[in-house]
Amino acid sequence: MKLTIKRAPFEKLLETVFEAIPIQTAEADFKNFLLTVTDSGITVLGSDGELTIQGVINVGDPDNPIVNSDPGSVQVPAKYFLDIMKGLQSEVVTIELVDASVLCVSDEKSQFQLKISKAEEYPNVDIASDSTEIITLKSADFLSLYNSTAFAVATRGPKQLFTGININAKEGRITFVATDSFRLARKYVVIEGDHHVSITVPSKALGVVSHMVGYEYMQMVVDTTKVLFKVGSFVIASKLYNGEFPNVDRIIPTGTNYLLTVNSKDFIASISRITIVGNTKILVNASPEQTEISSKDVNVGSSKEVIHDAKFEGDLFSIIFNATFVTDAIKALNSERVTLAFCAENRAFIVKSDDETVTQVITPIRSLGD
Repeated sequence: MKLTIKRAPFEKLLETVFEAIPIQTAEADFKNFLLTVTDSGITVLGSDGELTIQGVINVGDPDNPIVNSDPGSVQVPAKYFLDIMKGLQSEVVTIELVDASVLCVSDEKSQFQLKISKAEEYPNVDIASDSTEIITLKSADFLSLYNSTAFAVATRGPKQLFTGININAKEGRITFVATDSFRLARKYVVIEGDHHVSITVPSKALGVVSHMVGYEYMQMVVDTTKVLFKVGSFVIASKLYNGEFPNVDRIIPTGTNYLLTVNSKDFIASISRITIVGNTKILVNASPEQTEISSKDVNVGSSKEVIHDAKFEGDLFSIIFNATFVTDAIKALNSERVTLAFCAENRAFIVKSDDETVTQVITPIRSLGD
């Protein structure tokens, strides 16, 4: 096997595939790229057994970076191989199999020899599918769906489903939902086609897809145990979480008779200021005449601030919430003004804007001592 290729585009491909390489794994071969050179192009595959990324450069591609090649396939240590590519300075690099166990990587100035493994020893990973459930989605829409929900994914806890994002496609809509049981984020966009999909995808896989910029469209291929995202020359395959995601319609509060409307940027700034001395538990005291937020830390002190540009509808009202949760929700709405809609002091509340495609729900804190 021998490959001479322009370094920059090859390095970019390796960086994307590297996102699937695990930091720790019981399967040593998952630390490697599977590099395959054929007469038609090159393929680089990386996997951790749950998430797999494959990148392809075809000989017939526009701006094809391949200078010349001889077919072959090897496993190469992913981290060292990528670090070498980043360290080399020449425009073109040559990768050549010296013998069955050594791969030489060189340019005009440097030469490296890496111990490699046989390609046929790489674990079997399945990135093929004959499913007819294919959803075509604008990449910009995917990014909007992901950015509006990913922050609400659980980072730990006993419920594995909550560490992923539920994707539901039906009735001309695709909806992303995430929750960590303390907050919930949901967004939908309109799509074409008659789809019947309800899956929960690990957030890591969706995060990888969100980094794939520069493409107008992408495809989701939904299988019984996995989902494939086809973006440009890449395929991102992820296993699905088992289990039924909660019916979030039952969680979203109704009858919100207390409405606090604020300037998003100013309200976030106010929260940031009062948490300097206090903590992330924010007390809101609101009335039609004045809205005040405050916080305290028994070991440091206390702080409070009047929200001058606030509009409150309802009677005298107080509630305690997590500053980070509210700030994240406001940022995700990406609107100049937002409304916090409350039912009662101890009930979940909604953070919303004029965009009806986005729903943000937050559970309050019962007391400042919690």
